[in-house]
Amino acid sequence: MQAKTVINSLCTLSMLLVISSCGVSDYINNKKIANAPVYKSPLKTSECDFNELRVKRVVNYINAMRAQARTCGNTSYPTAPAIKWNNSLSIAAKTHADDMAKNNFFRHKGSLGLIASDRVSNAGYNWKTVAENIAGGTETPEQTIDQWLLSAGHCHNLMNKMHTDIGLACTRNDLSDYRIYWTLVLASQNPPN
Repeated sequence: MQAKTVINSLCTLSMLLVISSCGVSDYINNKKIANAPVYKSPLKTSECDFNELRVKRVVNYINAMRAQARTCGNTSYPTAPAIKWNNSLSIAAKTHADDMAKNNFFRHKGSLGLIASDRVSNAGYNWKTVAENIAGGTETPEQTIDQWLLSAGHCHNLMNKMHTDIGLACTRNDLSDYRIYWTLVLASQNPPN
């Protein structure tokens, strides 16, 4: 039997987005985050449609980030190999983003009690390692990824060299608390038997 590893990154910090004439800045517990990205003009609609061009853009963005050594919290990470898009992982990600948006919650455990590894298995991906990052409220994949880089656990998932594949999805529900819910699934496959 193959060993499997599951990593969930919980958003344990309460984030507040403050809109000013300078744009949107990230604050945690009312203190500005050092080196937080500033977004000049949030989009009026989210970018939740993942066509081929958007998929390529997201993969290139994450691979550029993984190509740089970085510190996540107190841990230093060397560069990580490039990852590739996987449709099964994007289905697992979309399932959870849809669930959070529809049922207005923000956590890794879904409304039916499923966790990331369950969703990945249900999508038909034979995983060896799996990790999940979630976010709420950001408009673009780049903003969301930049936010994850500021969190040690989320950053670890992004820099983990064991992960070879990703799937990213977002769902918008203007009647929910965060309006836009993001799920990123990172994983590697077991070798075929």
